[in-house]
Amino acid sequence: MLHLSLRRRNEKMMLSVTQLAPVWVVEKAAAGEAGPAYILASRLGCLFRRISVDDLALDSDLKGRRAPGLILTSGVRSGYAALRAARKAECPVVWCVRGEARTAPMLRSLPFDLVVASSAAAVAPRFCPTLGPLSIVSPHLVARAGKAWQERLEHLPHPRVAVAVGEGAFRTEEEALLSGKKLAMMVNRYGGSVLLSVRGENRRSLTDAFITGLSSAFMLVWRKGEPDEDPTLGFMACSDCVVVAGGESPMLVEACVVDVPVFLMEREQDLRGARGRIALRLIEDRHLRILKDDFVPWPRSVLDEAGRVADIMKARWAL
Repeated sequence: MLHLSLRRRNEKMMLSVTQLAPVWVVEKAAAGEAGPAYILASRLGCLFRRISVDDLALDSDLKGRRAPGLILTSGVRSGYAALRAARKAECPVVWCVRGEARTAPMLRSLPFDLVVASSAAAVAPRFCPTLGPLSIVSPHLVARAGKAWQERLEHLPHPRVAVAVGEGAFRTEEEALLSGKKLAMMVNRYGGSVLLSVRGENRRSLTDAFITGLSSAFMLVWRKGEPDEDPTLGFMACSDCVVVAGGESPMLVEACVVDVPVFLMEREQDLRGARGRIALRLIEDRHLRILKDDFVPWPRSVLDEAGRVADIMKARWAL
């Protein structure tokens, strides 16, 4: 009887994921922000809808809504609300951990059908670790940005080096100036050009010093706050290699989605905290290298953790 009951439940789950809106996304996110559950849902290749956690908490018997075949969620409050809804709908629920997770044994014991987290822990039946945070940036998005920027960047000589600068890239003006001069010398050795996007800066004077150091190289510069759209993805897609300086871990992950060598303009001994752990994992998995004296390429695969996890879910639940 138990086996028959489980089989019927599985049949119901398999049927429900083929309905018009089979996937619910339950997470609290700021306006215009894509949370990890939304990012993952967008990679499943099927329709999904966002459900407010407040509405879900009040709608105890899901009246007036088509029952989901799968619920994706993030955050503690959203997670427990999603669990209650999943029990009534008899569907699986996937919890996406925000930020870096260091308590894998606890995450494996949670009552979700699958937990997705940025972690160095091993894979388990209900635990799927990723190298870094899930990113909305996909190989398809990079390719589209490349097509949009290809003509606009035709005049720039190869090899093109896309440089993405984030907050905390430099500690002093002297360090920033020397870093810029070193990079310019490397680029000029090959007669190439620099496509620089400044996506964040703690002190403008530090970035100014870096740009001054780069000034001997042919370059195109965009800074956050300028009226034009952020060209970072286009710059990376149309370049022969990418250099990242500073920024949060999502910036590292986004750079590694591009199918070219990716270098980190930092010393390995300075990599600390959650971002440092993610950077070291990316280095260990050959997605990233510390920039030294050359842009020598190496065999590396495109990093697409959201796509990889989505493929695991599609295979498990026949999405």
